[in-house]
Amino acid sequence: MNSRSFSIHTYHPDVTSVRDVVNVFYRAVHGIPDSIYSKDQKSAWAPDCMDIKGWRQRLEQAAVWVALDDKNQECLGFMELTQAGDIECLYICPRVQRQGIAKALFVTAAEFVRSQYPEKTTWSVDASDVAYEFFRKHGFMPAKRNRIERFGLVMENTTMTRSLAGA
Repeated sequence: MNSRSFSIHTYHPDVTSVRDVVNVFYRAVHGIPDSIYSKDQKSAWAPDCMDIKGWRQRLEQAAVWVALDDKNQECLGFMELTQAGDIECLYICPRVQRQGIAKALFVTAAEFVRSQYPEKTTWSVDASDVAYEFFRKHGFMPAKRNRIERFGLVMENTTMTRSLAGA
């Protein structure tokens, strides 16, 4: 698929449904190669039966941006921040990855953090092994390796940080 025209919007349930966001999450996780995370790990991370009510509450309480296709308003990706202004997650639909969507969401979130958290000097993310290179490319440095257990399966990610100066 060639480059798409998209725009970044603050998440609002009247524009983008919770199910659309969850669908991006599910497809992004299950689109990860099995050589990076096993099928069982991906199923523990993004189970077939997602808690839509929990996701609705989560999205309504956080700073979240969505990337929407300009032609049909399809949700192509999203980014969420923690209450402290750190990166909670960034997911892009597999069929539109590497088209600048993640970068556009990242830039939007960085601008928000600089304006809403002026005292914040360091930005952090617990990056999956798939997202690690994206964050390295955007100035994040590894701080520590983490082991997370979900449904009895262990997965790993890396806490990464970067200065917000020039983010």
